[in-house]
Order: sequence, then structure tokens, then C-alpha cells
Amino acid sequence: MRRTGPRLPGLLPVFLATVLAATACTSAGDEPAAPKSRPATTPTGKPDRQHPVAAFLQPGREAVMMTDAAGRIWKAADLPPSTATSSFDTERLPSELLWSPDAGRLAWIDPGGVGQTGQIHLLDVRSGQLASRPCPCAGLGFLGEDAVSLANDGRSLLLFPPSGKARRIALDKRLPPYSQLATGGADDVTLFSLLPEGEDIHRGEGTLVVADREGKVRPLLPDKGTTSFAEAHRQPGGEAVTWADLESSGACWSVQTVQTHPGTPGMGARKRLPDDAAFRHALVEQPRMVTHLAWAGDGLTLTYSALSTCQVMAPERTASYHLRDGRWTYLGGGMLGIAFGAEGRVVRLKDPVYPKGDIADTADPTTGTLTLSTDGRELVLGKGVSLFALTPAESAAARPPRSAAAQPAAGVAAVDDHGARLPAAMRQLARDIANAAARGDSDRLVDLCDPCSAGEHDWIRSDDGPRHVLRAIRTHPMRQPGGDLLYPGLTTCVDEPGKDISCTPQHLHDAAALRLKPGLAPGMEYGGSSYTASDAVSVPLTLHLEKGTARWTGLAAG
Repeated sequence: MRRTGPRLPGLLPVFLATVLAATACTSAGDEPAAPKSRPATTPTGKPDRQHPVAAFLQPGREAVMMTDAAGRIWKAADLPPSTATSSFDTERLPSELLWSPDAGRLAWIDPGGVGQTGQIHLLDVRSGQLASRPCPCAGLGFLGEDAVSLANDGRSLLLFPPSGKARRIALDKRLPPYSQLATGGADDVTLFSLLPEGEDIHRGEGTLVVADREGKVRPLLPDKGTTSFAEAHRQPGGEAVTWADLESSGACWSVQTVQTHPGTPGMGARKRLPDDAAFRHALVEQPRMVTHLAWAGDGLTLTYSALSTCQVMAPERTASYHLRDGRWTYLGGGMLGIAFGAEGRVVRLKDPVYPKGDIADTADPTTGTLTLSTDGRELVLGKGVSLFALTPAESAAARPPRSAAAQPAAGVAAVDDHGARLPAAMRQLARDIANAAARGDSDRLVDLCDPCSAGEHDWIRSDDGPRHVLRAIRTHPMRQPGGDLLYPGLTTCVDEPGKDISCTPQHLHDAAALRLKPGLAPGMEYGGSSYTASDAVSVPLTLHLEKGTARWTGLAAG
């Protein structure tokens, strides 16, 4: 899993000039297994340092941590200080942690943009020794047990064997500037080769090629096959490759989608998106980010998210899935990532805390609480975690989930459009209205709408009346002066934090439930998409509370 901070790590420097992304959320949602877990207890005994199952990064501790299968953790390494300042620098946080195939070494490099001053860091897991050295690295992976990167000049692979001297493998075809190593493999590596902009090539687009230990470069995608690129992973023990692409129309308008390729040169990639209520409620059709991507046996786990420094965040703005053979299984919302391991182990990064400030002035990463579910218990491994990675053996032994998390359900809201609890009498009346509308019971709706005019009763009895009533009453209401409730409370809002008409999480929930299409910002001072409820609810409803009694008093002007 890559770092989930406000900046896209490991991207092309030229692309970073126009692409800046944020990924986060606010709290955990539904997840398989976790709600049924027994109360967590602290594991006893010494950690099994020779057999870790996962590594994770805690920026606040300036440390790389590890855990064994029982959830016993230890500090594996301190993050090295900056060579320029001799102190820790959040700008140099790793964007990912990579295991060697046998989990004997853990590697990371300084993030993109550091260039010639960057370093590669190699941790010997068995001895605990950390070796750091300057490296003109572009991307990182493992070629067999050798750590490997692409030299910044695109002429060679840089190999760092477990023992012995680093060496170069000259490529028989030089890659263009800003190319990078995408992911490793047993006998070859996958490289992202940037293509020059042209009539059919947009900025940041390239192709994927494969290079072996002899330096022979061959295309992976079909002729003229192109893709953008953010991160990639090779299936443990297999040939298949998965990656998150990156299309952008500006800093807050990037779109990432997961693609998969069987690993056979010349074959095409498959690009998929979920089509369920959870994905629709996340409102991530555009823009969106992939905050987590990992193999789970012969399937994948992945998380789609809105952009936290550009959009209003809520648990529903992220959606995690398992994908196998084209089948999507929803795993829950409110997480930065989820990964499956051996013997039913599940690792979750949830309860996100994202940095404050806009995309131009924040360098802090998004962090969350990392948990391990094992033997029916959910253990907290650490808080303030920015990324994690399971060992290849752990990921390879993962099995598909037995069940899916519950999808967002339609129903009457218990809070208003700003999250304040509604009076019990109002909630009960709203439920009565919703139940009658769902049955198409116009007579009951007319009885409930009292006092209402004859014209209002005629509208309720119309063919589409109950359907329109149901759509309105299932939204979050606005509190009117005097205490009346107006359904829906959403008029027009912008999906951008810190504005006078910023959407609330409740507005966004209703926008998704009403299937509203994002519109243009209502003015030059706004940068986000807008949502307008009148596109779906032409006649709002008014409820009134007097001396503890709730009444549906009529229809508001459309």
C-alpha cells in the first residue's frame, strides 16, 4: 500500500506540476468480520522477529514497525534523517514499503522529486541492520531477491543484491526521461516508459514494458497501447500485474482507476469500476483516488476515495473492495485500505486523520489506525500509520472473503442536514410518511398531510405523487426558523471544504441517494462540483412540531 498523504508519491516530476491529490476519510464504516470480533487483548510473549507478516510506517514515531502473525509489534528501523538537514523531514516520507520475495529484506526510497540526492534504504529483517546509500532511483521493486530500480537516465537497471556490490544492467533500449520502474518480478521487471506528448498522447501517458536480467526490453501492452501510471504490483509468485493509472485535468481533478494485465506481452489490460450503491454513495465518479491496492491470492483488495484536501470528506467517501475474476465484493467504507493475509488474517487502516490545509501548503500524510483481525479478535497495531505492506507469502495465501459488507440502505434520516439529532416525534412521522409512500398508499398520505390544501392533496394523489414524497422524506431536512423541518435540506452546495456553501456529509449522502449529477461551481470563488436538490425533488415537504406533536403541514414551493 502506498502512502496516503496529500501528495501523489512516486509520480513524474513533470506530472506533479499539474497533479496533486489527496486521499482520506473521517471514520470507519461497515467491514466484514470486525463487528463480530471479540474485544481486543494485548498479545503476550516476545514478538517473532524472524517471521513478520506486515510492515507499517508511523511518521509520528519516525519509525518503520513490524508485526508477527499474533499481532505482536516491534520497531524494525528508525527513519533516517535528511542528509541535507540531519533531521527528520516529512517531505521525505516513503511512499511505499516493499518486501523481498522471502521477506528477508524491506526496501524503500526517498520520494519522487528528490532526484540525484535521494537514497535507497535496505533493511535486513533478520539482523535488523539498515543500509542507506545515494541512489539515482526512479521506482523500486525486487528482481528475484535483488532490490532493483531504474536509473534516472533511463539507460540501466540498478541492482542491490542481498550480499555483494551493487551493479548495473544496461538496457538495450533507453527509456525516456521521467520513466520509472513500476514493479518487480522473479525473472523480469515492469517499467513505465513515458511517451512524448503528441496528437494522441496526453501529458503523463506512456506504456508498460518488461526488462529482464539481460537488459532486453520488450513491450507488455499491445501495439500503441498506452496508460497513465501511479503505482503497480506484481502478483506474488505469478506473472499478472495490477496498477492504478492517473488521468488529470488539474490539481483537484485527477481520476485513478485500477487496471490488471495477465503478464503475457501483447495482451490487453482490463479496466474496471464497481457498480453498486457503495460506489455511487462515495461520489467518486470524478475525481477519485486509489488509496490502497494489493494482491490477495489471485484477487485484489483496493480502496477508492475522494480527495480530502479538495473535497468534503465523510466515511461514505471511501469504498473498499475485493476483486476476483471480475466479481466485486464490497468490504466497507471509511477505510484507507484493507488487506487479506494467511489463515484468515485481515489488516485494516481505518479511522483516518487527514491533514488540514489546502493542497498547496500541506506536506503531512494522511494517517489512520492500523488493526489486525485474527482468531476472532481485532488488535490495534498502531495509530498514526500512513502506510502498510503485507509480506508476499502472506498476500499469496489470502482467500476471498466469505461475505460482503452491508450496502448503504435507503431510509429516513435521524439527523438534520448538519448532523443534529431530530426530535423523536418528527422521526416517527417521517417514517410513517415513508412507509405509506413506499406502499403507494395515497389515502394514508392524504390523512397524514393535515392541514393541507385540496391542491396539495390532489398532487399527493397524482400518479407520481407517492414516489416524489418518498424521495423527499428520505433526505436530511433543514431546520427552518420557528422549528419547522424542510425536506430536503439540500438546496445547492459545493463539494469543497471551507466555503460558505460547502456540502455537509448529509448533503452528500442525499446527493448520492437522489442520484444527482455534479454540476459546475456556482461562482468563480468555488472550485468544486455543485449539487442541487431541485434537480430531483421539485416539491419539498414541510413538517411542524408543536407541543410535542409532529404534523405534516404541507408542500413547500418548488
